[in-house]
Amino acid sequence: MDVAVIGGSVAGLQAALTLGRARRQVVLFDDGRARNRAASHVHNYLGVADLAPDELLAVGRQQLAAYGVDVQERRVEEVTPDDDGFVVGGRHVRVVVLATGLWDELPDVPGVADGWGQSVVACPHCHGWEVRDQPLVQLGMRGAPDRSVARALLLSRWSDDVVLCTDGDVLTGTQLDRLAVAGVKVRTERVADVGSGVRLVNGETLAAARVFVVVRQHQQSDLAERIGCQVTDGAVVVDEGGRTTVPGVYAAGTTAAPALLAIGAAGQASTAAVAVHGDLLESDLGGGW
Repeated sequence: MDVAVIGGSVAGLQAALTLGRARRQVVLFDDGRARNRAASHVHNYLGVADLAPDELLAVGRQQLAAYGVDVQERRVEEVTPDDDGFVVGGRHVRVVVLATGLWDELPDVPGVADGWGQSVVACPHCHGWEVRDQPLVQLGMRGAPDRSVARALLLSRWSDDVVLCTDGDVLTGTQLDRLAVAGVKVRTERVADVGSGVRLVNGETLAAARVFVVVRQHQQSDLAERIGCQVTDGAVVVDEGGRTTVPGVYAAGTTAAPALLAIGAAGQASTAAVAVHGDLLESDLGGGW
């Protein structure tokens, strides 16, 4: 078999689709743990009318069937190199595409995890339009005030009623000045919990049509490191074609570029898949990797 794609969210599906259409033999492994599975809809994705994440992935799987892609619903725990490729899930393949994605570490505030993907979200570009011109709260991640301020400034373009809750972090004068210019109000009290609004420890509740949070991102899988790929700042290091530092191993989507939106992850995965096909062709012609 030519390629094993590990991960079945938008990046993995797009990589498999591109390779299947190139008449490559592809097996895709998916454990069903897409990062955005808690969300109601996928927004800001050209050509997609706000489908739920599972609906979008189901459409992608249906497309794969036409190109003979073998979908295996299981988690891959090991990738074993051999003389002319790798063994993945009991299959011998020439190339591996890692599209295992990320998981989000949420602020340690009661109620955030309960509302995640619904009343609590992270990305203004993904969810800002739906709550434009409404009261919004940006909840910071303690210990990361720079990111909290940057996100609140960004959010101010969707509403003129934005409150940044620093949850105890103290901001600099420069940060406060920038927030004031953008019209963002600042509350530095600790946050008691998040529910229909944001309740501060003094008992006051801030109204919020949506609570935006800063998250810390982590790789869902350590396969890349165990294979020997270079990982820097939580991202698998790749070149412009998605090639990692291990020959025959590629990385796609947020596995390689954590800041990508869903549509960007799909686009990068398509680019990586084109590189995979070209490299396999070169190998077929005797050029090696």
